[in-house]
Amino acid sequence: MPLYEYQCRVCGPFRQIRSMSEWDKGTKCPDCGKTSKRTVAMPRLRCVSRNVRVAHERNERAAEEPRVMRREELDAAHGRVPSHAHQHGRNMYRSSVLGHAH
Repeated sequence: MPLYEYQCRVCGPFRQIRSMSEWDKGTKCPDCGKTSKRTVAMPRLRCVSRNVRVAHERNERAAEEPRVMRREELDAAHGRVPSHAHQHGRNMYRSSVLGHAH
């Protein structure tokens, strides 16, 4: 169950674990018992390294603006050398491989 933050008018802020179905309901202050409203809290995200942050930003951009690459650029980006069959547009399955001699 999530931990929510509340603000008591008398005692000040406090936290309480409640079910998600009760996210919008007030709760009683543990000190004075008065009904308190939930406050908006900052998410408790841990700090990440620059490399992880850059990777997340790149993934976010890719979701909306995918980068279009030619086959040669893709092969070069992954360190692959294009095969002979791709350079000439031939089918990689020759008739002798499939057992159908023409």
